[in-house]
Amino acid sequence: MNLIWFRNDLRLADNPALFHALASGNKTTALFIVHSEQHQIHGEAPAKFEFLKAHVNNLIERLNKLGVNSVVKQLPLFADVPDYLLQVAQQLSIQSIYINRSYWFNEQQRDQQVKNILHTNKIQLHSYHSNYLLPPGTIRKADDTMYHVFTPYKNKFIQVMMASYELPLAVPHVESTTQLGGEPKSDVKEPLNVDFDGQDMWPIGEVAAAARLKSFVNDNDYQEERDFPAIDGTSSISPYLAIGVISAKQCLAYMLKAQGEGAFYSTWVSELIWRDFYNDLLFEYPKLAKHQTFKTHAVDHWHHNPELFDQWQKGQTGFPIVDAGMRQLLREGWMHNRVRMVVASFLSKLCLIDWRLGEAHFMAHLLDGDLASNNGGWQWSSATGCDAAPYFRIFNPTTQSKKFDQEGTYIRKYVVELANVDSKEIHDPKLETRKACDYPEPAIDYKLARAEALSWYKDNPMG
Repeated sequence: MNLIWFRNDLRLADNPALFHALASGNKTTALFIVHSEQHQIHGEAPAKFEFLKAHVNNLIERLNKLGVNSVVKQLPLFADVPDYLLQVAQQLSIQSIYINRSYWFNEQQRDQQVKNILHTNKIQLHSYHSNYLLPPGTIRKADDTMYHVFTPYKNKFIQVMMASYELPLAVPHVESTTQLGGEPKSDVKEPLNVDFDGQDMWPIGEVAAAARLKSFVNDNDYQEERDFPAIDGTSSISPYLAIGVISAKQCLAYMLKAQGEGAFYSTWVSELIWRDFYNDLLFEYPKLAKHQTFKTHAVDHWHHNPELFDQWQKGQTGFPIVDAGMRQLLREGWMHNRVRMVVASFLSKLCLIDWRLGEAHFMAHLLDGDLASNNGGWQWSSATGCDAAPYFRIFNPTTQSKKFDQEGTYIRKYVVELANVDSKEIHDPKLETRKACDYPEPAIDYKLARAEALSWYKDNPMG
């Protein structure tokens, strides 16, 4: 009897663990373990947890049609997993357990404990690479060290991918019901209770995710439209990638089908490689998961300004593009990538507030919250990370607004007080306009804040 333990891989297609478990010819049961307390410890958004549970329910239905029974267990913490997994294996006479690898610090600790207890009890554990384009550690310099600059990393990455690319695995096909597994009598196989109200924007299921990806690939003009938040120019599949409803390899496959080998050099595939890069960094440097900066001598005495941080969190800074982004985050659990950079630069480089506070706030609200990408993005924005934006690159929120939301369409959608303000004024409303609309004055003076930031960073060199 086989057991496939689903984790951050909630899909049937391009799922090596599922594919090989069924290909073995042995009866197979699927296991889902849901960790409410662990999600809280990791600071993840409640909406993301509900989104994940909804996809577990969806996948159980699809597995049932495939002829695979499922077991769902709610355990508070990762630490509870090894003993429970052994209990299930003994109850069902499991000989082999199949998983797709996790690469982050806590997950690796959990999996090592699982491996140890299974080895002691002579149960085989089969693990596969699944959720990234390449396994971390694949792309290294000639001296076998990690690249600290993205461009050479990407160039070598593309070379390796082009030389070794394989199509994603198809959905497994089961010839008969002989695959049907069992379940422990002690566990109730009931759908998880789900409280997710964002299905209009984020429909549930692997089929929905694939449809969104296909539509984007076939119709996108990503290079020209990706920086304009009022335009639906991005793929919007990051929440599905974050919990493995779709794989990065599937994303690349769709692009290659549409564009041929030129897709390897496309801007969107470059974003997928950034995702691998940040995961590779977290794998190579576990300290990044422990609130430490990549740069060893990064400045670490940020300003303590709870009132200003609260204004930023609530979208009440008086800078319309910043406030629009922060309100989009609170309303939708998502934010346009260009605006993410603007609001992160505003907090860390203009307000000089600890980037970790911003990182945690994002993680607490993002439906696509991803430890590696979120940490990497915030360290990039604050000039503390690997291949980060230089300290003197400070986004002017008003200039960014005028350039990328010229008519104020994005601002009007989320900062409703300004809905009727003229397009020329909406990026930095006059004082009388602000009073009439009950919109706050700027929380900082941009020119003074920028000058202070440049001086502050110069006085605190980073290495």
